[in-house]
Formats: sequence, structure tokens, C-alpha cells
Amino acid sequence: MSKTILLPLDGSALADRARPYAVALARRTGGRIVLMEAVALKTLPHEPTTNADMKVMDKADKFLTDVEADLIAQGINAQHHELFEEPAEAILDAAVRYSVDLVVMATHGRSGIGRMLYGSVADQVLREAEVPVLLVPAHINHAWPSDQPLNILVPLDGSPLAEEALASALLLSEAFPAKIHLLRVVEPPAYPLYGDGYAYIPYDEEADLSEARRYIEDRAATLRGRGLDVSATVLIGTAGRTIEAYARDETVDVIAMATHGLSGVGRLVLGSVATDVLRRGIAPVLLVRPANVPNPLAEVAPPAFVEESPIDAGIDATAERVRTLDVQAEDLHLIVRGLRALGHQPGTEYAEVAAAQRLAEALERTSAPEGSLTATSR
Repeated sequence: MSKTILLPLDGSALADRARPYAVALARRTGGRIVLMEAVALKTLPHEPTTNADMKVMDKADKFLTDVEADLIAQGINAQHHELFEEPAEAILDAAVRYSVDLVVMATHGRSGIGRMLYGSVADQVLREAEVPVLLVPAHINHAWPSDQPLNILVPLDGSPLAEEALASALLLSEAFPAKIHLLRVVEPPAYPLYGDGYAYIPYDEEADLSEARRYIEDRAATLRGRGLDVSATVLIGTAGRTIEAYARDETVDVIAMATHGLSGVGRLVLGSVATDVLRRGIAPVLLVRPANVPNPLAEVAPPAFVEESPIDAGIDATAERVRTLDVQAEDLHLIVRGLRALGHQPGTEYAEVAAAQRLAEALERTSAPEGSLTATSR
């Protein structure tokens, strides 16, 4: 399991929520924790450091020194560093500089399309980090057990991408006594609005359930052959809500998932079960972004409605970036219908519905009805 764990902190109670999980991992593996804080200075490069910046630096150093001393007193190998960069860049830099195996960090997990994933810092870290990231939602208050197996949930959807999360789950099971829960959620098709009614989509529920059971039992049998305690479950429902209900019923301690790591329009078009799971805040989520998974929309800039500050986004506030995504007219039509269909999806939050409707209206007004879609970010 992880021998070097990066724990980004900023002196806030929110960021500190990740500390117990980093400590538990370090204690189990005999690894070390690299503490870091991204220190924002107002002094420009090559200029003398101001007294105000000196105070900021001293405050960060004192805070990290105190945390380091506390960890060492607990028998944890720890060291701290201050990096004078924007938060996301500092975390990614530290991950490479200190040969990190895992990043453990807290996140706001805000909802709504304006903050569709994990907040801009965690979002960027997840998209660019070459190591797994354990994200701890702000409202999680669930300590990992010390006297019973760790319940690890791995949702699978039958794709090679989703199965990438199994590797991280297996590494956790090497560090902790663990039970691995494999879950396959069979989602009935959503019937899109078509004209005055709904389009008919042929669907054989029994066939889908049968295929899902064969798939999940096959993966479970492979893991049991390695001597692991594994359960295999197939349920019907929407992925996010079904995963949440299962995790609560089984008192899951961590959810291991793979993600495309897409941002902006890519995340909106492709969707992300990981987004929903993290937003629901059931348990810490261990996310891995497979390096060999293509990112067809990597060059698409976040849409203009993403509310990121220049500090969060790490960009010049005056800079304008334009990217063009080629789409056919029918594809654009499908995207608009999908956005409008959110209003008919049970359980969808009002803020998401309203934001989706605004985006649908913006897409319908685009000057390029076919051939290309241009997204501009400032």
C-alpha cells in the first residue's frame, strides 16, 4: 500500500478532516506523511518580501510544525513543506517532488453544475495527478474501524475503466483486514421526451439482470480465489442513489472508483457517477484516473458558467481561452434534450435543473447549429 502520503492542509477545520484517514493509512503501512500548505504571497518575484508576507509564511510554518510534532508523537513519520504556488499546482508539484503514492485531501463537494465535481482545486488535482486521490467530503464524520474489517465498496458497471478501481481496493485490503463489496447497478433506461410524449426504448430487465449477475459473480470469484472476503450484489436503480443506499446499509468505510477525470463540457456530456457519489458524502472516495484512458475532450475549456476565481483556477483573470469541440447537429440536439430531461429526472436538485436549462438555452442560441461548438472561458 501507500508508503508516502501527501496531506495538503491550510489551517482550516475542513482540510483537517482528511488527517485521520492519512494517519490510519500511515500507521497500517508504516509509511510517512508529507504535510504541505500552499502559501499565497502578494510579493512579486524578485521583489523584497514584505512584512505581511513574512507573517503569512511564519503562520504556515508554525501550523505545519505543530501538526508534524503531533504526528511524530503518535509514532508517525512526518515532514512538512510550504510551497509558494497556487493550491492545485502546489499539490501536483509536491506529489512529484516527494514521490508520493497517494494524495489524501478534503473537499467541499459542492453541488450544482457551477461546481459539478469537487471544487476547482480537487478537480484539477484529480484530473492531473498520476497517483490515486482519497477525497474526504466536508460533511463526513466517520472514522475507519480499528477492531473490525474495513468495508470497501467498488461499484462496477462492466467497463474496463470501472475495473481500474479494483487495484486500489486490493491495495487497501493488503493494509487493512477488509471486506470488498462489489456492486453492479442496473439502470432502467430514461425515456426522453419526444414531441408530446416519451420515446419508446426496448428494454429487457431480466436479460440485463442476468448479464449483470454473471459479470459481478465472475469478478467476485476471481478475488475470492486470492483469499479475499468478497460479496457480490446486483441492484436496480439510478447509480448514485443506489450506491448511496447500499453504502449506508452496509456501513461502507470507503468507496473505490475510477473516473475519466474530465472537466467542464466533457464532464457535463459524459456524466460522472463519481460526482454524484462524492456529492452525497457517504464515505471517503478513493479515485483513480487510469493513465491509459483517452480524454477526448481534454482540450475543451470549462464553460463560461463555471464559477472559478482566478486563484482557484490558476489562470490570469484577464486571459481568454477558446476551444472548439466538433459536434454534429443531431449531437447538439441530443445534448440539449438531455439537459432538458434533467427536469423530469426524479430527485434532481432544483439548482441543477435551473443550471441545465440555462445551458440548454445557451446551446440552442449558438451561432453554429452544426459542425462545431465553441466554449469560451475568461
